[in-house]
Amino acid sequence: MHHASEVPGVPLKGIIPPLVTPLADHSTLDERGLERLTEHVIGDGVHGIFILGTTGEAPGLGAALKHELVRQVCGIVTRRVPVLVGISETAITESLAIAETARRCGADALVLAPPYYFPATQAELLGYLERLAPQLLLPLFLYNLPYRPPVSRRKRLVRP
Repeated sequence: MHHASEVPGVPLKGIIPPLVTPLADHSTLDERGLERLTEHVIGDGVHGIFILGTTGEAPGLGAALKHELVRQVCGIVTRRVPVLVGISETAITESLAIAETARRCGADALVLAPPYYFPATQAELLGYLERLAPQLLLPLFLYNLPYRPPVSRRKRLVRP
């Protein structure tokens, strides 16, 4: 893991917005909408693009759609600005698969939030990172979501 100013070949600075994921239906990208959105933010002078973050509804997208989004955005951006790709998944194998697609498609860095389904101690999070990070071939940035703590169900929320 690197500090942003130390990432080789990735001059991260300025505004790097998380993009929403335009959909034609629940499992199909709106390719024209994605291209318009991407060109709009690049045209307005952003310094990078972040996909598959919480604004992009990543936890609600299927695996194939996530990989297609990475391919499409990297193809649209064509290295004009850095592309950061969220790899926050509940399974390390899925995080690694998205990371590999990102690498193959020319993304510049990866972004990881803690696994969102399983509450973990700091020691468990460290173990998770020590297992995942050495397998990644792109720089990794940790994404903290302090407003997303685990929430337990209350009895009144669930009916028998």
